Amino acid sequence: MDTNTYFRYFDLESIDVTLKFCQYEYGDVNCVVWDAAIVLAKYLENLFVQKKETFESKTVIELGSGLGCVGLTAACFGGIVTLTDLSENVQQLKQNIDENKHFLKGKAQSITLKWGTTFESEPFDFLLMADCIYYPEVIEALVKTMIELTTPNTVILISQELRETEKQKNTWKMFIDLLTEYFTLSYIPEEEQHPIYRSSDIVLINAKKKK
Repeated sequence: MDTNTYFRYFDLESIDVTLKFCQYEYGDVNCVVWDAAIVLAKYLENLFVQKKETFESKTVIELGSGLGCVGLTAACFGGIVTLTDLSENVQQLKQNIDENKHFLKGKAQSITLKWGTTFESEPFDFLLMADCIYYPEVIEALVKTMIELTTPNTVILISQELRETEKQKNTWKMFIDLLTEYFTLSYIPEEEQHPIYRSSDIVLINAKKKK
């Protein structure tokens, strides 16, 4: 293993699984498992505990997968998962899929997806994204991709850490303003999230595409 990398472990107590992610000491936004990803992954575990067949054979896409924590969690619960990121990160995603493939009840694959470009696929049952709102210049492309990959029946779950810089506040507002033109948003209260893995500065949203 590269000297600039180390392993991060993530427990799914409901199925007695510990996922293992290779992450980097230095890098851009895709180099570590962010807290917002953990909050969303643990919310998926809540959904699984409440209803075991929630993800069984369902098609799932994760946008901006990073190290793949959220998507691989869905695959552990039976989802047919496509993890996506920019081309320079797909090899890292493949590595983390390989590290954890023996835990997957469903399937997982990693592919390159640049937001705003055409992606040939049927709409997905679930669309997941964690801490993807960072660069204002890609917001329009991101929402375009969300529109193309979903139907009004798609379950869309968004987790985001709300950062305090003016740039990040403005970027989040830009995203929400554009998103609400095409989707109805419901904010998931903390009491419905995991009792430990939740935070007042991480928002969890259930979005539904407008008809």
